[in-house]
Amino acid sequence: MKPRPRAISNTSFISIMHDAGYLNLCDKVFEKIYVPKLVYDEIKQSGISPLIAQVEGFIRSGFFIVKGCGNTALVNSLRSFLGPGEAETIALAIELEGAEVVILDESKARNLYKRLGPTKRLIGTIGILKFMVVHGLIKESPDKVVTKLEQAGFRFKKDLFKDC
Repeated sequence: MKPRPRAISNTSFISIMHDAGYLNLCDKVFEKIYVPKLVYDEIKQSGISPLIAQVEGFIRSGFFIVKGCGNTALVNSLRSFLGPGEAETIALAIELEGAEVVILDESKARNLYKRLGPTKRLIGTIGILKFMVVHGLIKESPDKVVTKLEQAGFRFKKDLFKDC
């Protein structure tokens, strides 16, 4: 069996997966998820108690690891184009050797990450959810997953789920 990768996640993935009810399945896909400090701060500042409680539980269990980026100059430079969580996610993805995957949803952040030429695999919430559906981690139909994402306020092209 192939080992589960370690990932670095932006806020949107954690928030959407929580809102849709799938965050608890992420430990079936990833060995651990590094949460940039600024992403963790965004989650705490959201004031969404169930989300904060679930994230805190994952931190206590060791599945989520909150980690700041040492290259603050890069973070600050990226913040002129992106939000703080996205900026630190990209900077940490470049800096951290202990992760194989970076999770970003926003197209501006994804494009900037690709231009920087990193070696970590880039994936988004849709790609992870498709993996979960195809591998039977999510028992619901793709249509039900799409409905939950829409209810959670996630904007995406619905045809991305056609091949599930």
